[in-house]
Amino acid sequence: MLELVERHSTGKARLLRLLDIVAAEGWCEKTLYIKPSSLQARSHRDNVIPSARPEDDLLQVVLESVGESDTGMALFVGEGRALAVCPPFPLIDDITRSGFVSSPLIRLLEQDYLVGVVLLRLGRYVVAVLKGNKLVATKTAGRYMKNRHRAGGQSQRRFERSRERLIRELYDKTCETVGTIFAPYEKSINYILLGGEASTLSGFIERCRTMKAMRNKTLRRRLAFDRPDQKTLENIAFEAWKSRVYLFQSIK
Repeated sequence: MLELVERHSTGKARLLRLLDIVAAEGWCEKTLYIKPSSLQARSHRDNVIPSARPEDDLLQVVLESVGESDTGMALFVGEGRALAVCPPFPLIDDITRSGFVSSPLIRLLEQDYLVGVVLLRLGRYVVAVLKGNKLVATKTAGRYMKNRHRAGGQSQRRFERSRERLIRELYDKTCETVGTIFAPYEKSINYILLGGEASTLSGFIERCRTMKAMRNKTLRRRLAFDRPDQKTLENIAFEAWKSRVYLFQSIK
C-alpha cells in the first residue's frame, strides 16, 4: 500500500524540473488528469462505495491525503510510487493515458491567465491583476484600525461599535478599489485569488457586490503572505502559480 511520504508547495519552475526528473527516471506507468468536478464527485463516491479495482484503491489513498482541490489533480503512478499534483489553476479535461504524459500540465503552466488578486488584513489591502507572471495593475493602501480593547462595560461596547464601523469602511474601500482595478479586465479575468484570514475575507465578500458577482471565478485556495504591501506584490506571481505536490511510496 502506498503512503504519503512528502508534501510541499512549489513554484512553476521547480515543478517543471520535477516533471523532467520523473520523465528521465522512467518509473511512471500511468497518468490520470482529473478535473475539479470529477475529483469532487470521485471523493464523495469513494467515501460510500467500496472499490473493486486497484486503481480506485490507489486513488482513494491519494484523495484522503490530498483533500479538497478546486483545481483538480494530475496523478502519475508507477510500481511502488505515485506523484500527485494539484495545479495552481483548474484542469479542464479528464484524461487517462498509459505511461508518463506531462503535456496537459505543462500547457496549463504556460498559460497567460488573467488573474485578479485581493489580499486583505484588517488595516491594509492589496488589489492586483496578473497576466501570466506579470503585474498589469496594482493598488495597495491602508486604513486606520483600532486595536483590541480590554476594558468592559459601555466603554467596551463603544469600542466594538467603532471597530465594526472601521471594518465596514475598510471593506467598502477595498471593494471600491477592486471595482476600479478590475474594471478594465472584468470580462477577461479568468480567475480570482484571495489571501487573508477566513473570517475577514468572508465578511468582505458578503459586503462587496463586485466580489459576489465574480464568485464563480474565485478559487477557494488562499495565497500566503505576511503583510499586504509593495514587497508582497513583488512576489505575488510566484505565490499565485504555486502547485501542491504529494509524493507517495510503498512502505514495507
